[in-house]
Amino acid sequence: MIADPVALLQLAFDHLRAGRIAAADSAVRQLLLVHPEHHGVRNLAGLVALAQSDPSAAIAHLEQAIALQPSESIYRCNLGQAFRAAEKWESAEACYREALRLRPDYSLASVNLGSLLFSQKKWAIALETYDHALDHCRKDPLLWAHRGDVLRELGRTQRAIESYEHAIRLDPKHAHSLGNLGLMWLTLGQPEQGLEFSQRAAEVDQNSPQAQMNLGTILRYLERLEEAMAAYAKSYELAPQNAEICMLVGDTWQEVNELVEAHGWYTRALEIDPQHLRTRCSQIGLLRAAGDSTGAVEQFQSLLDEHPDCVEALVGLGEALWEEGEAEGAIKTLLHAVTLRPEAAGILTLLASVQASAGDVDQANETNEQALRVNPRLAGALTNLAMNLRAKLPREKVLTMTSLVQRENLGTAVRAGLHFGLAHYYDGCGDYTQAAEHAVTANQLHTAYKEPRGWKYDPDEYTREIDEVIATFNAAHFTRCQGAGLETEVPVFIVGMPRSGTTLTEQILASHPNVYGVGERNFAIRSFQALPIHVGRPLSPIQSVGYADAQNLRSLGNWHLDQLKSLVLKGTGGAGQIERIVDKMPDNYSQVGWITTMFPNARIIHCRRDVRDVAVSCWMTPFRELRWAFDLKYLARRILDYERVMEHWRNVLPRPMLEIDYEQTVRDPEGQTRRMLAFIGQPFDAACLAFHETERLVRTASVTQVRQPMYTRSVERWRRYESALQPLLEILQEASPQRSVPTPAASHVDRQN
Repeated sequence: MIADPVALLQLAFDHLRAGRIAAADSAVRQLLLVHPEHHGVRNLAGLVALAQSDPSAAIAHLEQAIALQPSESIYRCNLGQAFRAAEKWESAEACYREALRLRPDYSLASVNLGSLLFSQKKWAIALETYDHALDHCRKDPLLWAHRGDVLRELGRTQRAIESYEHAIRLDPKHAHSLGNLGLMWLTLGQPEQGLEFSQRAAEVDQNSPQAQMNLGTILRYLERLEEAMAAYAKSYELAPQNAEICMLVGDTWQEVNELVEAHGWYTRALEIDPQHLRTRCSQIGLLRAAGDSTGAVEQFQSLLDEHPDCVEALVGLGEALWEEGEAEGAIKTLLHAVTLRPEAAGILTLLASVQASAGDVDQANETNEQALRVNPRLAGALTNLAMNLRAKLPREKVLTMTSLVQRENLGTAVRAGLHFGLAHYYDGCGDYTQAAEHAVTANQLHTAYKEPRGWKYDPDEYTREIDEVIATFNAAHFTRCQGAGLETEVPVFIVGMPRSGTTLTEQILASHPNVYGVGERNFAIRSFQALPIHVGRPLSPIQSVGYADAQNLRSLGNWHLDQLKSLVLKGTGGAGQIERIVDKMPDNYSQVGWITTMFPNARIIHCRRDVRDVAVSCWMTPFRELRWAFDLKYLARRILDYERVMEHWRNVLPRPMLEIDYEQTVRDPEGQTRRMLAFIGQPFDAACLAFHETERLVRTASVTQVRQPMYTRSVERWRRYESALQPLLEILQEASPQRSVPTPAASHVDRQN
């Protein structure tokens, strides 16, 4: 006989609470021998079985406990936990609800029910559960914390913050609320405030992998990558089987462009949890990082077919579509993300950037203002507005930006953006000294941010690439390929340096009823990169050119043309008679030889502009992809290689290009428009002179120009920044001592047939 079964029962509970499962099991076995019909013993036996990962045994014991004591809500709640462990979700929910019927103020049952609903993504019902529970028990910080979690998932960031803050008032050391509150401030674009709470959470619960994970995430956002990785390492040591932490380590490696390391961590995360959606999104993001935005679009769309409301996938798809030039699709996708996360500052600023670059500047400004209603000091939204409004930016926002750039904890990339925005503001005001100071700082900071992340540029390597292009696509090559390409006059290619008037030229042509502009597309480079596969040789694309035959060229040309036609069909729905499709990718100036090889009858329009004006415009623009635009010496070298290859095309192309000078276009828009239309074989149409009224999405950093009539104020703009541009001007002057503003195109490039 057991002398004191009550004492033994208490001892078993103590063992269980302390994690001494074997000792608790031994005590329970003794009690079951003496009191097999005691409801408390059966309840304890069920809890021990749960701790031993035996939900079937736990269910059996707990059902017997309930049969012996039907009115005990605790047993119902425990049985719910057993059913949940057995993945019997409906039975678990029924048990929790019965426990709450028996005892409406039973906060643990509410937490468990809400947690179950949360895991099933039944956010609205979970919120109702927590709100009902708080009607009975308002002093349980865990209830407030879990309510904050649900509000976070519903995208109600401000209300989530209020719930976490209430939990912290009840328990200043509530690690769950402290850590998640830090992430909420990050969502609002206030990482410095988020850091304070995440550090407190990590101090309060030093053995919490979640607290360390949250801390690492905010440190990473603040660009303190080594500290972030240290926090992630602590989290991983505490929870090596946590898919989330493996994903975050992978994200950090991806940020510094170590894609192989990133892939390894994503693989580990998916081995732990094959359905971890954020990891799947990050893994797809590797395709974008490697330059395969097309593959990224396909995989994001496939993921969204399974999980249509996955915000991370929507954002990833929006960015990938934008890189593909699919402006309309990108905006639609990001708008969906915003409906799911209306207070997510990062998504709002991304959407605003896309809207502005796509031509809807007014809507972009409204989206930026929406973001600023969430956080009035949101750097990204302020930067966007400064770039769009320039001198019209309200003075109070200028003062806010000026204050923000002086904050110590502000990230380098964020600070660079603010300086770019201020450079545009002061340029608009005519204060070119201050504009130059901000532009210099912006470019220095942008370089400082990008270089540790693998963003390097080698001007010598690019010079060698242009050398290969010139050597390969020579006069003999075009003689050899005569008659081999695709005989079509449909595609029109606009090339030139960025900010040389390519967008303006496309907008003029696309305003013609017979012409459709598809924006910046990478089809030419993609077809070129596919050439080795088509010729069946393990060579680089440039080495494969000499092996290409008529079948190869027509196959790749048909693919390219099909891509263009599919965009026209998508954009017009088949309405109208489109005779010319404009493919505008400035960097295609280096692909002119390949384009002419595929499409010998295609029209190529070369947009020229005083390269010093091109340089200052590039230098003051925060391009996402151009690696050479932030260093004046690199910019000068790029210009010289561009000029070199364009001179080569003038000498070897069987069908000359049409060269359009920006300066001439803005002074004589009708005359230059007539030249362009004649060159592509289309009659003059007055709609082309009202190009700024044409409703079409445009993917460009020059969008504000194509939404207003032509102006000449950007001609010889470089003179306002002559002092700051000296490193570039010296290189250009040395290469071409007689350099001047380009003259109108020579007669030999006006030949059309």
